[in-house]
Amino acid sequence: MCACNSEVTQQLDSKNTALGRLNQIVVVADPNIWESTVGDTFRYYFESAYPLLPAPEAIFDLKYYTPEEIQNVEVRREFRTYTFLADLSDEASPTTKMVKKDMGNEKFNQALKMGTPTTSVGRDKWAKGQLLVYLFGQNQDSIKSTIRKAFPAVARRVNKHDESILNSMVYAVITDVGLSEDIQERYNININIPTDYVIARDDKVNNVTWLRKNTNKADYHIVFRKFEYTDPNQISKESIINMRNAFGKEYVTSDVPNNFMVVNDEDLPVYEYTLKLDNKYAKEVRGIWEMTEEFTGGPFCTYVIVDEENGELTYIDTFVLAPGQKKRNLMMQLDHLVKSGMES
Repeated sequence: MCACNSEVTQQLDSKNTALGRLNQIVVVADPNIWESTVGDTFRYYFESAYPLLPAPEAIFDLKYYTPEEIQNVEVRREFRTYTFLADLSDEASPTTKMVKKDMGNEKFNQALKMGTPTTSVGRDKWAKGQLLVYLFGQNQDSIKSTIRKAFPAVARRVNKHDESILNSMVYAVITDVGLSEDIQERYNININIPTDYVIARDDKVNNVTWLRKNTNKADYHIVFRKFEYTDPNQISKESIINMRNAFGKEYVTSDVPNNFMVVNDEDLPVYEYTLKLDNKYAKEVRGIWEMTEEFTGGPFCTYVIVDEENGELTYIDTFVLAPGQKKRNLMMQLDHLVKSGMES
């Protein structure tokens, strides 16, 4: 009869499922690294502002622990997403020792010999469903270079890892099959509408459908419209803002005279992106909306999909009203609802 050592026993044991919130990253590093310009660089990128919200909110929520703090408290080893910052040349570093053990001697020594900014990715180290990203270098300048170069790819990987959380938030209820099929047929897009969205306005004459979900903390809105496509200038940023303002003036009003929803592009920027939705060219425009006669507003994201074959534009607008609430995750839910069935 042979005895298993503690590490083998740990591997044989069934692991718990990892815990954690959307957009949360646990950073593991030695104090001298985290409190240096390396930590400043990491925070500069990973805590930069999410575009575009009325009050700044970071792209990611960071939680920092030393390797000792991780090892000494079991619950700290059960988060979903970790990033390790390590100086490979410091053999006495607890973080470097942890990284070397995780990577294995061969891969670690190969990274050490390369002498260039390097990253590595691991899975399920302490719990099921974990993502672990290792950012390292031969000195602090090298680690900072790794962070700068790797940030876009790491951010995408973390967002992809978080899709399961986002999906469970958006589709906490079942899909409204009838409403989804109606939207798909009328606007020629693939989208699944949860049953907690209801029709706020349905104007078949002008090809406008406005859906709304109300909770005790926020109101979520999605607007679908269809236009004839005759001119590429219709999908310029200025034209999309004009489309949105026309909808706001016609449909989003109150009992206060001359009070309607408009884009605030004077005090804050409006961001424009290109992408593919449903394998078609599309524009995405993000900014802030407000009411003309009230101190009410919030973020919006508008998507315009070009269907050249049928000579049509599909306009999808999302916006939230959530006074006193953080809005990053709210907008991410709407973004996921729109893109999950269409992005390619």
